[in-house]
Amino acid sequence: MGLDFKDLVVVITGGGGALGRSYALMYGRGGGKVVINDVSKEAAEKVAAEVRQVGGQAAVAVGSVMDGQAIIDVAVKAFGTVHVLINNAGILRDKSFRNMTQKEFDEVYDIHIRGAFYMTKAVWPIFRAQKFGRIVNTSSPAGIYGNGGQTNYSGAKMGLVTFAQVWNAEGVKYNIKANTIAPLAASNMTATVMTPEVLSHLSPEHIAPLVGVLTARNGPDVGGRLFEVGAGFYGEVKWQQSEGHVFKADDSFTPNAVDLAWPKVKDFSKGATFPNKSDGPKMMEIVKLQPTLKPNPQGPAAPTSFKGYTVLITGAGAGLGAAYARYFAKYGANVVVNDINAEAANKVVEEVNRLGGVGLAAVGSVEEPEPIVKACVDKFGTVHALINNAGILRDKAFINTTPELFDSVLNIHVRGSWKMAKAVWPYMYKQQFGRILNTSSPNGVTGVHGQANYGTAKAAIIGFTRALAVEGNKNNIYVNAMCPSAGTAMTATIWTQELLDTFKPDFVAPISAYLASPLCHDNGLIIKAFGGLASQYRWMRTGGYVFPNDRPATPDQLASKWDQVVKVDGRAIFPANAAEARAPITANFSYQKGARL
Repeated sequence: MGLDFKDLVVVITGGGGALGRSYALMYGRGGGKVVINDVSKEAAEKVAAEVRQVGGQAAVAVGSVMDGQAIIDVAVKAFGTVHVLINNAGILRDKSFRNMTQKEFDEVYDIHIRGAFYMTKAVWPIFRAQKFGRIVNTSSPAGIYGNGGQTNYSGAKMGLVTFAQVWNAEGVKYNIKANTIAPLAASNMTATVMTPEVLSHLSPEHIAPLVGVLTARNGPDVGGRLFEVGAGFYGEVKWQQSEGHVFKADDSFTPNAVDLAWPKVKDFSKGATFPNKSDGPKMMEIVKLQPTLKPNPQGPAAPTSFKGYTVLITGAGAGLGAAYARYFAKYGANVVVNDINAEAANKVVEEVNRLGGVGLAAVGSVEEPEPIVKACVDKFGTVHALINNAGILRDKAFINTTPELFDSVLNIHVRGSWKMAKAVWPYMYKQQFGRILNTSSPNGVTGVHGQANYGTAKAAIIGFTRALAVEGNKNNIYVNAMCPSAGTAMTATIWTQELLDTFKPDFVAPISAYLASPLCHDNGLIIKAFGGLASQYRWMRTGGYVFPNDRPATPDQLASKWDQVVKVDGRAIFPANAAEARAPITANFSYQKGARL
């Protein structure tokens, strides 16, 4: 029996473009009922007419995805319900980070992230009530691996990956499944950056079968996962975590000790795992391990001093940010303590001065970075390192997450990080040196129930980090991200004292300080840290399955090879950037018949 699309009501945003059209025709041929959304009435109606010609039913919903409820209302009026949502709408506003405007940043996030929020928010009650729903988000290789000139787009596209993971976690008991695809295909957007020769091999018809497999009534049980697809190639992309290294969490946890053991942090040769949603077992292992560890070796280098080194830390009035400030102070740094709470900021400054650093309070919101950076430069002449640490939580099940709750978290975490980096960038560029450390989260990697806003924001920070790292590299501005876990005022109510003592913010600070210091020469890393452990995240992509480039597969043909698409074996690769990921796909351009692994 083939995949079943009969009478599925499918809403496709951006459905008037090349990708959306290919999806619509696939569903139409399968007897589906397709709602074509586009801002262009002419484009949407043209695709709708084609759907009818191949045997499907079609309706048109003209408008922006920012008005998701109106689009879904059209679908329900036409066909009575919605079964499938394809979040496909997108725009580009590419520009170097130095020249990108706030408007260009916001426009991309509005369509990709907030648009997906409004569209999914509108279908969610329908999916829950009927105990069936399928969602496909559209990411991009730029979102997964980062791309220069796309700090807005890369962040937004990575955010969509974890957004789908959270929906999937919350939708399990309602038979709602959400996945993400990262297509490489000819479209109006890619036509601006690829040659006609390359585009000729990247037919959107190669993408549609994957969307079909992920949304058919009787498709495989797949949820919360990410797939790369293009030119006949289909593969799954997964996070992999190194075994890492556990440092003794005492006074020997110095910058020199971190630098000496850093290669162990990045070693994937043994003990690498696929991260899951709970660090509980690893945390208990570290609780038992810490008392047995010997002091950390320091190596032959002279003890590190950060005297004269200026570090700006946001959200540093308490918790992790305050721990970072104290650690830098112990080594003589100039520390700018930013917080919205003046009393908290000044208290940390007193600690900084007492520990041997030079402290300055810069009170204000990261949404208004200019006064914060000006205070830093007026006092210390420049800024060498920025740690974007400010953040808030507004946890809620997706069904109860309002636009205000969603936007407030994204604004502080993502837009705040973007704005702060934008404000310090001219100084770092002029001095041809800078270190920026952004703060993601393990929940931005895996996505957890009740954190659609937070998980999406923390994933977007990963995409932003990798894109900015590409741009900063040639100017000795290195940008990394950290996913920390530590005891806080919130966990104090549920953790034992032993856990609180083992996972203090102070035991994350040495890793943060290393990544934000001149000692660090890595760029674009995503590092997990807690309780003295430091490990690296990287992407793994399965060897997948390849169909001929000149003969797009059908959804049924792809479904028959699904086990090979997702199989993890010796053919897997570990792309560090978009070019490495693209190479096996473009190699398929010359493959014209048959099928091979």
